[in-house]
Amino acid sequence: MTISSAAVYTIQNLIFHQPENTFFYMFQDLAFVPVQVAIVTFVINRFLNLIEQRKKNKKINVIISTFFTEAGMQIMTAMTEFNGNQAELSKIIKINDLKKNNENQVKKTVVSFKYDIYAEPKRLDMLAALLEEKKPFMLSLLENSNLLEHDSFTDMIWAVFHVADELQNRGELRSLPKADVVHLSNDLLRAYPALIQEWVGYMAYLRDEYPFLYEAAKKRSPFCQPNQL
Repeated sequence: MTISSAAVYTIQNLIFHQPENTFFYMFQDLAFVPVQVAIVTFVINRFLNLIEQRKKNKKINVIISTFFTEAGMQIMTAMTEFNGNQAELSKIIKINDLKKNNENQVKKTVVSFKYDIYAEPKRLDMLAALLEEKKPFMLSLLENSNLLEHDSFTDMIWAVFHVADELQNRGELRSLPKADVVHLSNDLLRAYPALIQEWVGYMAYLRDEYPFLYEAAKKRSPFCQPNQL
């Protein structure tokens, strides 16, 4: 490349016989090289970082989708049994109103909703068995380094784990004292809304990327009433 440039400048001098102008413009071009390098480096780095972030987001969405397909939907559905005002929550969420760019508003609704959670002892055995069954799978998800950048999902998994551990360590669940029932109700009150928030993001991802899977997931949702289909 250097030889080619030298050849061009030599030809220019032979034709126009103005070496002073040639050297003037050559140094002027050289003065602008650092600026060009800085601009190109910034643009390329920005572009590469954007591509890398999209790849990471894709991997995270795949992990979250796998979670809800293999365990999350079952766990969330099981926890709905402990929410006394589930019908009201379903009407507020209105899955058919989950339009593009509306998921953040739905998540805010989920956070502000006044849940009526009560850890009914006679129903805890089934939840405990389900969580114990899904524990190895959830642990395997936490080993994925991509989740380090998704705090809310990781926090949700830990909240569900906490419920699983509490149920496992309580002994006979059908004869729990009132204090234990209150404690478990509070644990469910942390885990259940966190599950729903992640589920809303998961549904938005399916809606945008996989419409057919989105329609199938809607029908399995505990928030999709018959008149909403």
